[in-house]
Amino acid sequence: MNKTCIQLADIDEAVNCSELDNLAGVVTSLIYFYWNDVATWPDMPAPASEEGTMTFEEAGAWEGDVVMKEGCRAYQLVFTDDSGELTITDQGETGGESCLYELNVTRAKMSQVIFGFENATRGRRLGLIVTDKNGNRYLLGDKLNAARRVAADASTTGKVGTDLNKAPLKFTYGCPRKLMYTGDVENILKIAGAAAG
Repeated sequence: MNKTCIQLADIDEAVNCSELDNLAGVVTSLIYFYWNDVATWPDMPAPASEEGTMTFEEAGAWEGDVVMKEGCRAYQLVFTDDSGELTITDQGETGGESCLYELNVTRAKMSQVIFGFENATRGRRLGLIVTDKNGNRYLLGDKLNAARRVAADASTTGKVGTDLNKAPLKFTYGCPRKLMYTGDVENILKIAGAAAG
């Protein structure tokens, strides 16, 4: 018997209003956290049983939530509108294919705060949740692999009055698959284990 993990199906033309909506870009606020502060990561999608299969939709999303360790929380970073882009690129040789997630954002105006953020995240293992302008979310980081802030374009004062004084930021993450995140994005922003008030 030929075992199939993902059941093939027809993919029809977009026929309803929501399927026709398609806005480029990412929402100007991302969620970030230290990788070591996570208690539970979502799992890769898998069939419910050895003989089972997944639909395309099931095979395209993480299973579960990001849950922080007690006393920890995630944070938000607001960046300049229309400056963010997430790309997911297939990479690797046959038998070792994976996906490279790259997030580029820009924070207008260099400041002590943004420099402090860069200093705090340099060389650190991170996790991020990014939302595109269609409302889909993407998780960078998992239980085995962390996202990293890597070298981006130079922070700059600009040369003339019409130039943007800015601090570009770039993050990368390697994942075996292209997946969306459908889990929690609210409780993660509260201190885990804190009593509700």
